[in-house]
Amino acid sequence: MFEILPGRGLVLPHRAGTLAYGTSERAAQWAVATLCDVRESWVCGLEWSFGATYQGLSLLVGGERAGGLDVVDLRRAVHPPLEPAAVPVVLDGVDVLGHPQDEVQEALASQLPYPDVKLWRSHLPGGYLDRVHLSSGRIRSSRAR
Repeated sequence: MFEILPGRGLVLPHRAGTLAYGTSERAAQWAVATLCDVRESWVCGLEWSFGATYQGLSLLVGGERAGGLDVVDLRRAVHPPLEPAAVPVVLDGVDVLGHPQDEVQEALASQLPYPDVKLWRSHLPGGYLDRVHLSSGRIRSSRAR
């Protein structure tokens, strides 16, 4: 199970560790590598990034050398999202990729909005969420100055 920690990052399955905002590239790669193979990648606006695939979910992690981890992105590797993801991705006790998107929206409606968490809806009625994006906001705020 992945657990989203608003304002902090993402807990990895099987006690592999936490991808916390500010974590170094090396520590983040080490944690993810305990679950699956890690591949170097390139993302515009990030100084470092890498990707991995775990049980049908694509994971992208990136950040800046000085500031550490800024972005964690979980996306379904299979499209369209017409069924629950193979591994739970939990936010406030709700498996956001394990239930139809309308049910997830209803279950989380009473929660406070989290500025660092974005849930991407599928275009299909009755579909499941397609993607979860976490961002510390440091990159946007530092580049806006």
